[in-house]
Amino acid sequence: MNCRLTKLGLLAGIICAGLAKPPAQDTSATPGTIPVGMEGSRMVILPGDKLEAAPVGDKSKIILRIHDTFPHGNDHRYDLRYFGFVPGEYDLAKFLRNTNGAMPTNLPPITVRIRGILPEDHDGKLIEDETGGLSLPGSYTAWLIGLGVVWFIAAWPLFLLGRKKKTPPDQGEDEGPDLAGRLRPLVEQAANGTLDTDGRARLERMIFSHWRERLDLPEDGDLAELHHQLKAHNEAGPLVRGLEDWLHRPPGTATVDIPALVEPYRRTTNNRTK
Repeated sequence: MNCRLTKLGLLAGIICAGLAKPPAQDTSATPGTIPVGMEGSRMVILPGDKLEAAPVGDKSKIILRIHDTFPHGNDHRYDLRYFGFVPGEYDLAKFLRNTNGAMPTNLPPITVRIRGILPEDHDGKLIEDETGGLSLPGSYTAWLIGLGVVWFIAAWPLFLLGRKKKTPPDQGEDEGPDLAGRLRPLVEQAANGTLDTDGRARLERMIFSHWRERLDLPEDGDLAELHHQLKAHNEAGPLVRGLEDWLHRPPGTATVDIPALVEPYRRTTNNRTK
């Protein structure tokens, strides 16, 4: 009988021990730190009536929400979830409110720690600054516009030069009101026997180009035929024949009327000689 009573007493003790309230949780114990922007969780038992998360402001450094609440005798067990935006240590109890909006005064501290993602010695830059490169003031667009303007100014004279009509080598020397004046010093040198080979070639080129235009002769005509034709011409003949004669005379022995020889090469408004 006594053995039976002893067993019943042991069973009752075990049941009472199971129903007994567990010791209070140490909410101040700091769990592992949570990186900025990551969700952390704390399971805590808090005394008093049911609590709510405080409203979140625009400048809140941490956001707290109550994921779930469970009755725990006269207290409540809370599954707290939180996000941190600024590294540091925080007390989640300061972010809890009573259902009437008042801040509870009987809560133990609920300490959590938020750590930064970047190293402590980081300079705060999210992209590496390329050192050693050329740094230019102003925007990229402004530099492109400036380079375009400089290129345009430099290229414009070349553009105008390319648009100019190319003048044939002989043209320009035989045209203009001063052709006779430009022929005269060459004719004087030829008559005196002091005109060199280059000067004679230039003189002949000016004469032939002038009479090609006056007589409407083709530019690619035979030079020998042109020379023969000009020797027989009334106006061109004297100067052309004179050049041949001066080559066979001793220098300075020719008697030449230079004004008369260059007179046909003065530009007039008369019709061309056919």
